[in-house]
Amino acid sequence: MERDAAVSALPPGSEDAPLSSKPDLLVVRFGEIFLKGDNRYQFVQCLEQNLRRALKRERHVAVETHHARAVVRTTGPEADLERVLQRVLRVFGVTSASLAISVPRRVPAMAEAGARLVVEAARLGARSFKVKTRRSDKRFPTRSPEVNDVVGRAAREVSGLRVDVHDPDVTLTVEIGPKLAFVSTHVARGPGGLPVGVSGNVTLLLSGGIDSPVAGYLAQKRGSRLNAVYFHSFPYTGEGAKQKVVDLARELGRVQGGIRLSVIPFTALQEAFRANANPRLLVLLYRRAMMRIACRVAEKEGALALATGENLGQVASQTLENLGTIEDAADRPVLRPVIAFDKAEIVALAKRIGTYDISVQPFEDCCSLFVPRHPVTKGRVIDMVNAEAHVSGWQDLVEAALAEREIIDLED
Repeated sequence: MERDAAVSALPPGSEDAPLSSKPDLLVVRFGEIFLKGDNRYQFVQCLEQNLRRALKRERHVAVETHHARAVVRTTGPEADLERVLQRVLRVFGVTSASLAISVPRRVPAMAEAGARLVVEAARLGARSFKVKTRRSDKRFPTRSPEVNDVVGRAAREVSGLRVDVHDPDVTLTVEIGPKLAFVSTHVARGPGGLPVGVSGNVTLLLSGGIDSPVAGYLAQKRGSRLNAVYFHSFPYTGEGAKQKVVDLARELGRVQGGIRLSVIPFTALQEAFRANANPRLLVLLYRRAMMRIACRVAEKEGALALATGENLGQVASQTLENLGTIEDAADRPVLRPVIAFDKAEIVALAKRIGTYDISVQPFEDCCSLFVPRHPVTKGRVIDMVNAEAHVSGWQDLVEAALAEREIIDLED
């Protein structure tokens, strides 16, 4: 009864039908994109395409762009904005999103809708609030402080909450653009970064471990579209190990509408190096062969760079000397997004993005096979070249592995 009485006391918005307190749109905010120059429209266009792709299974919603914002509108009664919000928050380039109420571009209407939201916040336990107005349309006649004053006074009168401009329980946001005005008390953080696709294609060397999926995620966050390559050493590694990588690739593919995974048979190469090379050099020889094969896959997939989960100093093969020796075999840049992370940071991010539980399944990959007890930690390119020269036919084995590549296209 008290809430009904408070709502009935709200200031009239206009001669229109009463405003609803239920969100009718989702406002999506850009971050880094807005700092771009003359090519900003390309980033915005890519983000809009990615939002539509993320929402392709959602009925009765439409995506449109406004000044520094994208907006998802409901177009039918079956639309579920809460579910839409969860999909949007997976899209790179989105810094935040708010469930909001669209209002006429008139201050009394903003005051009415805003007061309703503050009343609802009070019902949920809020004790204080503030109003924050963003007036991107400078032609709108009422300045932001004046909007704050009118809206705040109306909200305070009907809710009984106190105003706290420093540490409020709830912030009522009013945004006034050239074509759109809305109010909201809700902000959900997005992943940020750049839209997938604006930075070109990258081939990810994807193992079944924790690090490489996180590296792939971070490459996507910088706008790269991934394809992945996995080295499979059957029968030493079984179908469980392969399926784990398929599941990881599928998870990474969700934010880009699918992913192509190339499965490379690697057993023959590992056995050849094991039989003919110094055991201390084996890990580096394996990884140099992987680099060569991944570069060939990247060429086929139109990828400009490779990405790996290598981390400086984490294991013996990842010293500066060894990383340089491995990269010598690549013909394009090698990105290492987790190079300076510690293991706890990588694990925490893996848990947040949903890959950790897959990665820790007890299936070993080829990286754990035939590993010497005391591997070299300061490898030199000349030593690798000499060792490779003593392994007859390894180049043919590389070609055979590429010829037997299994392609798995995983759709979102």
